[in-house]
Amino acid sequence: MSSWDVAVVGAGIAGAAVAWGCARRGARVVIVERDRPAAGASGAAAGMLAPESEAPVPGPFLDLARRSLGLWPGLAAELVEEAGIDCELDTGGLLRVALDGEEAARLREAATGDWLDAAGAAAAEPALAACAGAVLHRGEGHVHSVRAVEALLAAAAAHGAEVVTGAEVSGALPGGGVRLGDGRDLAAGAVVLCAGAWSGALSASLGAPPMPVEPVRGQILALRDLDPVPRLVVYAGSCGYAVAKRGGLTLVGATEEHAGFDARSTEAGRAWLGGVGARLLRGFAGATAAHVWVGLRPRAPDGLPLLGRIGERLFAATGHHRNGVLLAPVTADGMASLVLDGVTPPGWEAFDPGRAALHPAG
Repeated sequence: MSSWDVAVVGAGIAGAAVAWGCARRGARVVIVERDRPAAGASGAAAGMLAPESEAPVPGPFLDLARRSLGLWPGLAAELVEEAGIDCELDTGGLLRVALDGEEAARLREAATGDWLDAAGAAAAEPALAACAGAVLHRGEGHVHSVRAVEALLAAAAAHGAEVVTGAEVSGALPGGGVRLGDGRDLAAGAVVLCAGAWSGALSASLGAPPMPVEPVRGQILALRDLDPVPRLVVYAGSCGYAVAKRGGLTLVGATEEHAGFDARSTEAGRAWLGGVGARLLRGFAGATAAHVWVGLRPRAPDGLPLLGRIGERLFAATGHHRNGVLLAPVTADGMASLVLDGVTPPGWEAFDPGRAALHPAG
């Protein structure tokens, strides 16, 4: 029977980050993935790094998101050095646009970035369709989410971690660790559940209460031959976003649908994405739809991630919803501290899986 210090369940962005965070500190780590790395939400993500838009209300989540954004440049450089993989980090800025005057007044009043009127927004982003104004958030941006997962896993492997793919976790071992569906046992001093939208059922199979995580379907449209291509991330809140990637694709997203574990694209979703593209990009009509990606984002009822202990030797790093890529560096550091040292990072009480907001009395 194999023995490890840490067994990580799930090889998406959260699991890859936790594995790297622990392995780089000398822990013996195994990652167990039922499919292949980045097969879930991480493989259908725009990889945006947008704390001021994703967490517009001051509080622990915005603090966490800002801190993680600050860690991304160092992480990206370290991953190139350790794994030889470029995550395509781009922190050239994000333009949060207002589509009408009422929204412009709200954005301008609450702006934490640079306010631009309609003419200023058009000058900052020539690819932008007409808007009523925008806030420029300097230093925000995006990475390539799949390459980020690949880089984190490769860097973890450089520190001795092992990835086991095509393996279902069927239960917990009495002495610590996990049992796989094929009968193999992986003994481990700690298990970290990073299974995204599937974390609920898996936590129960590992002897913990079911995690309150639901899948939220996100559909993303990939465009080619767009002219002009946006040089900034263009973000319009619930009305969608557009972000250009290296290689010629521009991503337009993303729906938020409560459709259970149905990961199929839909006609309604494609129509909604087409509307987003038309509203945000002045060259949209001449672009070609390459394909639609679908991912199931893991969301807790209060929208905050689940980061902490859920059993004697069992931890969770899940429920990141739309912000798994943004939160990868801070998740790596914080979970390594918690799992290896028993130290909860400051401010993480708000993300405790046992928090009262997720378990109302009665």
